[in-house]
Amino acid sequence: MTIPVTQLVEKFENQAFEGGDFHHQEHLQIAWHYVCHESLVKAKQKFHSNVEKLVTKLGAEDKYHRTLTDFFLSYLYQLRLYLGTDNWDMVKKKCPLIINDAKTIISFYYSDSVIWSEEARLGFVEADQMPLDRASLKLSDKEPDVFELTEHESPLIVSMPHNGQFIPHSVLKTMQPMALSSHDTDWYLSQLYDFLEELKITRISANYSRYLIDLNRDSSGKALYKGADNTELCPTSTFDLDPLYNEDDEPDAKETHNRISKYWQPYHQELQRQIAKAKEKFGYAILFEAHSIAQEVPRFFDGKLPDFNFGTNDGQTVNNTLAEMLEGFNTGSYSKVTNARFKGGFITRNYAKPDKNIFTIQLELSQANYLDQSKNLILENKASQLKITLKKLVQQLKDITIET
Repeated sequence: MTIPVTQLVEKFENQAFEGGDFHHQEHLQIAWHYVCHESLVKAKQKFHSNVEKLVTKLGAEDKYHRTLTDFFLSYLYQLRLYLGTDNWDMVKKKCPLIINDAKTIISFYYSDSVIWSEEARLGFVEADQMPLDRASLKLSDKEPDVFELTEHESPLIVSMPHNGQFIPHSVLKTMQPMALSSHDTDWYLSQLYDFLEELKITRISANYSRYLIDLNRDSSGKALYKGADNTELCPTSTFDLDPLYNEDDEPDAKETHNRISKYWQPYHQELQRQIAKAKEKFGYAILFEAHSIAQEVPRFFDGKLPDFNFGTNDGQTVNNTLAEMLEGFNTGSYSKVTNARFKGGFITRNYAKPDKNIFTIQLELSQANYLDQSKNLILENKASQLKITLKKLVQQLKDITIET
């Protein structure tokens, strides 16, 4: 019988566990409860305080490992940020490794000689192999797939090339520490568009950070916006112009080619397959590029960004029917603009062939409408309101009549 987590926490805080019934999974569930309801600092304080009382009561002080306890709390905290949910079942689904093989997860960050030392047992010791953060989060003993695909029979395809947060540890070791946060991610688009499954619309979303390679840039390295500040195919700086590498560590031609082959090409090959599939079945295809960005990014635009920023490359990626639909779409209390600062990235421009009934649209959302921008945390109430408008938009795009 599954015990509700609130009962586990009560039992833990009352030191009511016996030696044989406080196992790894109970440890994790209680830690998960704390990181979901407290700041990380407070969660650690509460967990440490109670676990020290418990092991003292059980006479098992030698079982308490300070660094491991801190590590798992930090890992669960980062996992919650990545998943954007407090749901424990989602943890078990997305990261069974932490339950079934926690030692493997630890080995990505700590060497055996450090984590199993007496110093690490008695006090907190920093990871010696890789710091733990969003980009370095490991969910499996294997590298993540290049993209996540949910496939349906639909003329509409939703692409999220900047949704990913991961960077391979081998690459992170060549980067500056600030890369660990994947700060310039298009945060939580999978959660914002979680209604796509209900609408039976195909979704492809990247798993890797744009800091590794920007899937929405030409693989030739050609600049997207002439005369403007452009981020590279393999970015060397953040949106705030902070360097991602020391100069000698920036990706060279060989490394760039490797990233194109390993990450860029598979994503684009799948886009091509999905477009061809939709075109064959329905006679047309609409590729919807889902993006988001901070409301203020002085590097790219002055002032504050409008809420909904549609891009159709000045109308060149759509037909009159789609153009009129976007122009007439009611965003309610959200502000809207078309083909202003964001006219559509490489994907929007490259795959559009209106004369062959292949259309593309980019939507750049202001993250102020669903995100605590100081912490890059999703705000559930604001996100729920935004989803209502997004769902109406996507439903209209799916249902629109395109003559073939």
